[in-house]
Order: sequence, then structure tokens, then C-alpha cells
Amino acid sequence: MFGCLRRIGCLIVGLALVAAAWFTRDMWEPKLRASVGAVMHRTPTGTTTSISPTWEPLTNAGAARGRSAVASLSQQNGPVYVNISPADLASFALDSVMHGITGRATGVQAMARDDRLYLRGETTVGELGGTSSLGPLSAMFSGKQQLTVRGRLEVLKPGLGQFRVDEIEVGEVKLPGALIPQLIGRYDSSKRDALVASNAIAVPLPRDIADIRVGKGRVTLYKSVP
Repeated sequence: MFGCLRRIGCLIVGLALVAAAWFTRDMWEPKLRASVGAVMHRTPTGTTTSISPTWEPLTNAGAARGRSAVASLSQQNGPVYVNISPADLASFALDSVMHGITGRATGVQAMARDDRLYLRGETTVGELGGTSSLGPLSAMFSGKQQLTVRGRLEVLKPGLGQFRVDEIEVGEVKLPGALIPQLIGRYDSSKRDALVASNAIAVPLPRDIADIRVGKGRVTLYKSVP
């Protein structure tokens, strides 16, 4: 009998608590929702957030920042890797890429998307070689066109890398992959290293750079460890 009374008493207390929570929900429900939302959207400590891909211009200031980042890798107690923006990397290291395809490009910009680097600038069909390089496709273009180059930057050996081109667009037209080797190296009179692929442009790199990774909208440079 007493056990039954205890159960009834517990039930009454429970119903009273539920009723109290119901009638005061306007006071505690918004705070609960805010707390849950904060937990769901919190970035874990040490996690690198993604950067939305954005075109940025190549500048002298960017080149200086890139050289400074690389210089920190050569320090005895320096970091093992550094993160820099695609534009800063391109400003100090990728001049040869656009010059390896077109003799002159203006307003050059850089961007990273997925594991690829993108460069774009304005040029003319004549600078691309006209019919000798583009064939019948040259008739599709007139005046200045936007040239967009997509590829991967790879380290081949200390001091030498390559920008392996896997896509070229002129205006809104994506060029056939077979044309890429024809366009590359037309303005490069130096002897081509045997390690450089036919669809790649040689890129001189500081010897302190051992590896390059692209992701989350940024470029990570890893130092060479003896």
C-alpha cells in the first residue's frame, strides 16, 4: 500500500514538473535553442576552416609576402610548413606560367579550387600564336580575350618545379587537351629539363620547398628536412 502511495506521489510530482516546464517554456526554450545551435556550428579547436575560392590580383606586395613565407622555412627553428594565398604564391613564383603560354598577359589573377591552381589574364590571339597554335579555332576569337589556365604545381627536385596544365580556356571556349603542349613553351628559349612534362611549364622554386599542397582555398608549402 505504501509503495503504491509512493508511486502516486512520484507521478504527481512528475506531472507538476512537466506542467511548470510547459507554462514557463517562453523563458527557457529560446536559451536552449541558442545553446544547441552554438554547439552545432562550433569549429573544433585546431581545425582549419575553408576559404571560399576568390580571384585575387598578382602584386608586388604579394610577392614580398610569398618570399617572406618561404624565407621562414629556411630558418633553423622555423616552421615545418607555411600557408599562403594563391595570389601571393603566383606573385613570386608563377610568372613563368602565363609567359610560357602567351607572350603578354595583363591583369593576371590567381585562385585555388579543390587541389588545382587557376591563373587568368587578358591576352590576344596573336600572343597565343594565332593559326600556328590554335589552328581553325583562332577564327573564333578577335581582340582581347580572357585566358584561364588550370593546373597543379609539383616539385620535381630541389630548386625546380612544374606547373602541369590540364585545362586552358580562351574566353568561354575550352581548348582541346591536344593543343596544350603546342601552346606551352613557345616563349621559353631556355633548354627544357628532361623532368618537365610536355604539358607542363618549368617553374624555378626556392630549394627550401620540398612539397606543395593546394586545398581549402590556400596553398601549403612544406620545408625540405635533411
